[in-house]
Amino acid sequence: MIRVDRTGAVAAVLLDRPEARNAISMEGWRALARCFADLAASDASVVVLRSAVPGVFSAGADLAELARLADRPDERAPFRETMRAAIDAFAALPIPTVAAVDGGCFGAGVALALAADLIVAGQEARFAVPPAKLGIGYPAADVARLAARVGRGQAARLLFTAAPIDAGQALRIGLADQIADADEIATTIATNDADALRLLKRVLADPGHPAHAAAFDASFGSPAFRVGTSRYR
Repeated sequence: MIRVDRTGAVAAVLLDRPEARNAISMEGWRALARCFADLAASDASVVVLRSAVPGVFSAGADLAELARLADRPDERAPFRETMRAAIDAFAALPIPTVAAVDGGCFGAGVALALAADLIVAGQEARFAVPPAKLGIGYPAADVARLAARVGRGQAARLLFTAAPIDAGQALRIGLADQIADADEIATTIATNDADALRLLKRVLADPGHPAHAAAFDASFGSPAFRVGTSRYR
């Protein structure tokens, strides 16, 4: 259900499980973690997480697998840890990441999208965080990411009501960054210097790190800077 397509410096991670509306199974989470590990070591400049199935991003975690956890307490922590490893691997990628949400994005699908640097919604995007309907919680790290993006009040609304919102509402509260063509945005990002993108990603992740000042100074000696400013010398 997970595959990677490359177009130049843009790597697309595709969710492709149409029979389950891209619900992510345990094996799917493991496959995502492997994909992200491979991409972290690659020469890609930007990663786009998207659906290969029209009309849906992801229905979230596989409910057939979740249902078994009611009677199998020993499998609950491994499920949580496997999902956590994939989501955190996406968040930890050293290059810019875009979640292209066009269609339904629910539950754990929202948690996965929240790990991206940019969430770009299509006109038909819909978001919902419905664990309260199922009588379960939502991982603390994902609640924290949601609240950091939309604020405590809007996070509470999404979690407590479990009601879906459309692309326009997502944009207004900050859950989506743009309603646009995610491929166009990724292509624009990929035209920039790969080393500069990695440096900027590190600064965004941890602005207070003491190594950033030296890295900023060193960037003036980069080949890309020399080429980009050659007309001024």
